Amino acid sequence: MSSPEGITYEQFKLNFKIEDYVYVNNQELEMFNYEFLGNKAICDVGTVDGNRVLTYTIPATLPIGQFIMKQLYKGEFLTILANILKQLIYFEDNDMPLKKVLLNPKYMYIELYNLDVQLIYMPLEKNFADCNICEFIQNFIKKLRFADMQCVTCVEQLLSYLDSRLMFSLKDFYNFILAMEHEHMLEDDTADSDGETTVLNMVQYNNIVPYLVRVRTNELIPIDKTPFEVGKSPDNNYQIADNKKISRKHCTLKIRNGECYIKDNDSTNRTYVNGKVIQPGFDVMLKNDDYIRMANEEFKYWVR
Repeated sequence: MSSPEGITYEQFKLNFKIEDYVYVNNQELEMFNYEFLGNKAICDVGTVDGNRVLTYTIPATLPIGQFIMKQLYKGEFLTILANILKQLIYFEDNDMPLKKVLLNPKYMYIELYNLDVQLIYMPLEKNFADCNICEFIQNFIKKLRFADMQCVTCVEQLLSYLDSRLMFSLKDFYNFILAMEHEHMLEDDTADSDGETTVLNMVQYNNIVPYLVRVRTNELIPIDKTPFEVGKSPDNNYQIADNKKISRKHCTLKIRNGECYIKDNDSTNRTYVNGKVIQPGFDVMLKNDDYIRMANEEFKYWVR
């Protein structure tokens, strides 16, 4: 296979064993196999050495893990990051859980002639660990090497943006990257024309606010602090004084790297997320529209 510019590609092959009891989600498999936003990888279900496997055929020049060993300039850094975000948004828009994406540079691939990125998605019906996209992006950025101070300044702006968000939105962050790319192009145009650089004001975005919606009363409770404690005691951030089954310090919500987590504080009547009891002392990541039950008191988690 070759690119329009005549660059010859490697063709990477990856096999992942599927346990006998695990089902393949054919709708997700079909959505992944569409050619979308730079993705040209194909996933098939097959057999290798008697084992059922997912086989990925990936036309790409290089794994990203190798590519980022070189020093990056601002323009290519922003393009790579934007291309990663575009694919994540595609998965999110098509109800494909992001925790099924292999967010590891070892399994992310890049085409050198246009910096298109190939991500690997696993269309399997099994339990995957929750993933924090904001944390992944922060860690990814921190692994990179930069060619000049222009890129270093750009990275500082991005990390500052991520740190300033109460909650993380893929689409807001993608639009922020696009604004930076636009600014970078104007800087180049200005530098070419008169040797000076014009810096634009960056687009401002509102902070997303997560809420609890108390089902019985339809009360809207902004989670505007972290940690945010809920219980019967008046010194909680939100007090449930009219339900004797609620413990004094029933549970705690925390926002970390743009995601909201809930932890049961060893309450008497437990805390449930989408009908499943959560173990005391362990953080559980919440998704928009999750249902939370504290004892017999129901809430909906909602992000505007």
